[in-house]
Amino acid sequence: MHKKALIHCVDDEPVNLVIMQELLQDRYALTTADSAEGCLRQVEARAPDLILLDVNMPDIDGLETCKRLKQDPETADIPIIFLSALTSQEELIAGYEAGGDDYITKPFSEEILQKKIEVVLSSQRRKQELRQMSDHAVAALISNLGTTGELGVLVGFLHRCQSARSYGELAKNLFDCLGEFELDSSLLVPDGNRNRVWFSDDIDRPMERQILESLRGQDRVLGFGTRLAVNSEYATVLVRNLPDDAAAVERLRGLLAMLTEGLDARIRAIKSQALLDRRREALPRALDASRESLSQFAALHRRQRSRAEEILGSMQSKLEKALDKLELSASRRASLLRIASEASAHFETLCGEGEELDIAVRAIIEDLDRAPQEQVAGGGEVGR
Repeated sequence: MHKKALIHCVDDEPVNLVIMQELLQDRYALTTADSAEGCLRQVEARAPDLILLDVNMPDIDGLETCKRLKQDPETADIPIIFLSALTSQEELIAGYEAGGDDYITKPFSEEILQKKIEVVLSSQRRKQELRQMSDHAVAALISNLGTTGELGVLVGFLHRCQSARSYGELAKNLFDCLGEFELDSSLLVPDGNRNRVWFSDDIDRPMERQILESLRGQDRVLGFGTRLAVNSEYATVLVRNLPDDAAAVERLRGLLAMLTEGLDARIRAIKSQALLDRRREALPRALDASRESLSQFAALHRRQRSRAEEILGSMQSKLEKALDKLELSASRRASLLRIASEASAHFETLCGEGEELDIAVRAIIEDLDRAPQEQVAGGGEVGR
């Protein structure tokens, strides 16, 4: 059997501690504290796998408690989920800057509580596995790479970007590049009415996802302790584990800015290509609809002309019969028949113009028939 993960629950309301115990005791080992001081003492005595931390507590609140834990190397890696109504952008950023991994809004359901705990613990296990696989410290690696090495990584990234056909490929390219510096990161790309987000370790982080969304439209470069975010027109990149060395961080800021510019250029090209593809897909439908409408118009025009000829012929025959019955003088009869004949001649002229219109419509339809082949033959690719 697997050892149960130890979760430390911290809340100054006893009823909340009771609720968490009832919901979690079957799946996890639990310890509790009703204050920040109690939390810090218990964590010092025995480090848990996860802390559920209330934000609004007297004396020392949850944000300050989290900061103290993150500042201590012995407890810095313990994941923390805040329990609070963190709904505003300012509160969310404050929780993220303090070092929180996620948050749960009070009052919470068992399903949400269990799911968020599972996600954070899974992420923590994955980070521990990656740490065990790594033989290098981040600062040492960056120092050894040097400026030439960094330039090579950047050039390789930009070269691979040119062949990326989707945002997902760009995200993988970015994560591979930042992985050369052992940096954990995430990427947001606005796509129509939604934001698409990727994480370098494929572990979804709801709080970080919201942080990325809240950063859109803010300053180009934003720092959150060991985290750094870079904004551009089409993307937001966030690094979670900057090194402690100030010089290394400054070099990484410049590198991230150039990487983000490279992302922007390719995203712009992908968007242009997608727009062109949509227009190409829509063109045959528009041509078919235009062709059908013109064909229907031509057929309707021919039917109307034929019907008009029948009506005019019938009218002339009836007119002659009516004139016979009226016993008009020869001159009066001839005058009326001349008027009818002139009207018939005008109609014939209009019919001739109608034939010219039919020829023009047929020419348009033939042009529409050739358009798809010419469009395919002359089609190019944007952004290559």
